[in-house]
Amino acid sequence: MTISILQQDAKREALVEFPPPKRLLKGLPRGRLQLDDATISRCVRAALSAGWEPMSRGRPMVFMVDAEGN
Repeated sequence: MTISILQQDAKREALVEFPPPKRLLKGLPRGRLQLDDATISRCVRAALSAGWEPMSRGRPMVFMVDAEGN
């Protein structure tokens, strides 16, 4: 699953990719992943610490995170 993060009035977005959930790997029925506010906050912090600069120009930056958003 991939989510897009874009700061208001910013020029560059970050794409955060999560690994596939284990239930999909086991062949269980598909369902929506639920992301809470804490996970999204960790994703934003991880993208910023990895070098994402929202006010810079350019293509979206892609970041891989674990299931907890780190």
